[in-house]
Amino acid sequence: MERNVNDMIDGWDISLQRNVHMYTHALSIQSGQSKFSIDCEDLPTEEKNIGIWLYTSTIPESRVGEVQKVLLKWAKQYPIKFQIYASKDDFVTNK
Repeated sequence: MERNVNDMIDGWDISLQRNVHMYTHALSIQSGQSKFSIDCEDLPTEEKNIGIWLYTSTIPESRVGEVQKVLLKWAKQYPIKFQIYASKDDFVTNK
């Protein structure tokens, strides 16, 4: 996976800049007027695993499911395991 990734998935522009500060990443997603910055960082696991926390972002609760589906579709194209959290205990993964 490249250090800087820009993709378009289902009308959403997704931008990931890896390792902007040690193990944290800059992830943003935009569709039309809606633009969200999402907390994202490496998880402390043996295999490469990146956690994405939707519940700490400004995404309206009514759109979290939509964004989670788009990010899951996006993550499936990469070999790195992603865990996409809608809440502290509820996540989906691309692996």
